[in-house]
Amino acid sequence: MSEKFIILSSCYNKNKYLREFFQSIIKQIYRPIEIVIANDCSDDGSYETLLQLEKEVKNHDIEFKIVNNSKKMYCGSSYSNLMRYATGSFYGVVDSDDMLVPDAVRYVVDLYRQYPQVSWIYTQFQTCDRHMQPIQKGISRHPPEGMSILDLGEKRKHSFSHWRTFSNKINNPSELFCQNLKCAVDKYMGYKLEELGTGLFVDRVCYLYRQGVKRSVAASEKTKDTWLKITQEAVQRRIKNNIKAFPILEYQESNGKN
Repeated sequence: MSEKFIILSSCYNKNKYLREFFQSIIKQIYRPIEIVIANDCSDDGSYETLLQLEKEVKNHDIEFKIVNNSKKMYCGSSYSNLMRYATGSFYGVVDSDDMLVPDAVRYVVDLYRQYPQVSWIYTQFQTCDRHMQPIQKGISRHPPEGMSILDLGEKRKHSFSHWRTFSNKINNPSELFCQNLKCAVDKYMGYKLEELGTGLFVDRVCYLYRQGVKRSVAASEKTKDTWLKITQEAVQRRIKNNIKAFPILEYQESNGKN
């Protein structure tokens, strides 16, 4: 039996984009897949749409769990809480207004099988406009030799972003998501992952990021200040506990070598 891949997502007032999100999961050529999504106190009809889509999703041989938050938890706490409901071999985070390319799940699962020493994988993404028309290639990248994701964070350089995945080799995966964090969730996650296991980066677009959406949650907090804070905390954590970052391999798709 194939190993299950879990799609983790959190929805706050993204009703307008939910059908496109789910269609991109339905079109995945890999099975088995399970979607575990939190409704974070939406008031735009998102929860009702999730309930309406449940049957269609299951008819495409995809398991589906909706976690209806009783109080607003924001992204960090929502993702952490979702790990209580998710049991699989591999996990990937997809924002509820974004999409995956049709072979995204199969592609990373094949990489996990090809590199059994790897615990987490992140890929490149495509920045799109609100209508999902391509704008430009994303900013994910492999850290330069001798550097880590955290080292780049100290220099205010982005490296770890959309299609971020991990396997069940990661112990206590709920700790990958900082409680009550509203923004810079990917930065926190990247710093934690490289403390827990060997990673892999592949510069291949697997994720479509919708730019220009009104994101009221993220806008309520100063993202740059939050990024600075979690970076400083990670530096201190590593110094205090003598934590060394695991290596991050770089996959060269052209020849299949790292």
